[in-house]
Amino acid sequence: MAKSTQRPVGRPRSEDVRDRVVGAAEELLAESGYLGMTMDEIAVRAKVSKKTLYRWWPHKAAVTAEVLVARAEVRTIPDLGDTRAELLVLFGYIDELTRARDTFTRLCLVEAAAEEAGVMQSFLDVVQRRRDQARAVVQRGIARRDLPADIDADALLDLWNGYFVYRRSFRPAPVHQDTVRQLVDLALAGQVPRLPDESRDPRAGDA
Repeated sequence: MAKSTQRPVGRPRSEDVRDRVVGAAEELLAESGYLGMTMDEIAVRAKVSKKTLYRWWPHKAAVTAEVLVARAEVRTIPDLGDTRAELLVLFGYIDELTRARDTFTRLCLVEAAAEEAGVMQSFLDVVQRRRDQARAVVQRGIARRDLPADIDADALLDLWNGYFVYRRSFRPAPVHQDTVRQLVDLALAGQVPRLPDESRDPRAGDA
C-alpha cells in the first residue's frame, strides 16, 4: 500500500522546524544518500523531537519530497524583447539544473520514488513549473515571428535538456558556449521540431 504524503490537519507547521528539518535532511542525503538516511538521524541533526518530525513527515520519503521542493528554484525568464537573448538565458537555466548538485538530487529521487510515489509527483510538479517558464519564452518568440508558429516546443525543450543531461550524467564532456549559441541560432533559423500536420493522413506514414 502506498504511503500517504498528506500533511496532518491542525496547528500550522513551524517554518523554523521546516527549515531545520530540510537542512538536516539535505546534509544527510549528501553524506549517506537516501538509503543510508534515517528519521532518527534527521531528528537529532535538526534538533527536533521524533514526535514533531513524524507529525509532519510520516517517513523519510516525505522529508525527501520536501527537500526537493525547497531546493527547486523556479525562476521567471524576463521578457527582454529579444528572443535570442531570452533563449540564451533559458540555456543558462538548463545548464544550472543539470549540474552535479542536481544530478545527485535525481539519484536520491530515484531511490525515494521506489518507496513513495508522492516523491516523484513532487519532483514532476517542479519540472512542470520550470517547463511552463521555458514554454513562455518559446511563445514570445513565436509572437515576435522569430520562431515558427508550428514549432513543437516540448520536443525542442526535451532535446535541449537531454543534451545537457547526457553530457553531465552519461558521457561526461564539457558543454561549450559556442555550441549553445549554435543551437539557439538553429532554432531562430527554423531548424526545430515541428508539430504534426493535422491535415496529413496518419496512415500515410513518413513515405
